[in-house]
Amino acid sequence: MMSLLALGLLINGNYLYSYTPFSSVTVPNSPPSIETDKMISILLINVKMKNRNSKKLMEQIENKDPDVILAMEVNKWWDKKLSKIEKEYPYHKEVINDVAYGMALYSKYSFEDITVDNLNNDKIPYIEGLLRVKDNRLVTVHCVHPVPPTHYEDLPDNEGNEEKAMKMLGSRVEKADYPSIVIGDFNDVVWSKVDELTHTDNLLFDVRTGRGFYNSYNADNILMRWPLDHIYVTKEFSLKTIERLDYMGSDHYPMYVELTL
Repeated sequence: MMSLLALGLLINGNYLYSYTPFSSVTVPNSPPSIETDKMISILLINVKMKNRNSKKLMEQIENKDPDVILAMEVNKWWDKKLSKIEKEYPYHKEVINDVAYGMALYSKYSFEDITVDNLNNDKIPYIEGLLRVKDNRLVTVHCVHPVPPTHYEDLPDNEGNEEKAMKMLGSRVEKADYPSIVIGDFNDVVWSKVDELTHTDNLLFDVRTGRGFYNSYNADNILMRWPLDHIYVTKEFSLKTIERLDYMGSDHYPMYVELTL
C-alpha cells in the first residue's frame, strides 16, 4: 500500500513540478521593451449563471481594458448585462443558453471570420474567431467549454460517451493557417498534459508552465481549488503578464493574460 502511495505521489509530483517556478517555462517571457502593437490582452471568466454581481466584473473589465473577453455560463441575464460593453467591443459573438454552457466572445479587433460549432455535444458551443490584430496580423482564437466527466440530471453531460472535444479541438488547431490561442474553462486540471489532452504533438503550450498554478476554481472554497480556466498558445507567442483577478461573485476567478506575437 505504501509503495503504491509513493508511486502515486511520484507520478503526480512530476506533473505538479512543471507548474512551479523551479520548472522551465514553455511559453517564453516577452521582452521588457515590447511594442504595444504586438500585444494581445485577454480576460477569461466563467461568470456562473446564478451570480448577480455584474458590477464587479464590469469594474475589472474597465480596469484591465482587455482586447478580448471570453465569458462562459452566459444566460439571458448575463447577456443583457454584458451588452453594456458592446460599444467598446464592437465585434462580438454570443451563443446564449440556460444550461450553464452559454458563451460570449467580445473583441476590439475585427473578425475576419467567426464560426460557431459543436465539438462533441450539440448543447455545448465552440466559437472559433479569426481576428485581425493591431499590427494587421491574423490570429485564430478557439473558445471551448467542454463538459466535465460527471453525470448531471438537468445539465448537459457525456454520460456513456467518450469525451472527445479537446481532441477535436486539437485537430482544428493543427489545421489553422495562423497562430492560435485556445481559451476556456476546460473542466480539467492544469496538470493534464497538453499533448495528451488535445492529441497534438508539441503544438500547444500552457502559459502557466513554470510560473504557477493560478487556481481559478473553486473561488468559494479556499481548501479545494484547482486550475480549470486555461490559456494555451502556439509557438509564435510569448507571455508578458498572467494574473488571477479578484473574486467577482462566481465560483471561478477571472484569468487575465497579456500575450505578444
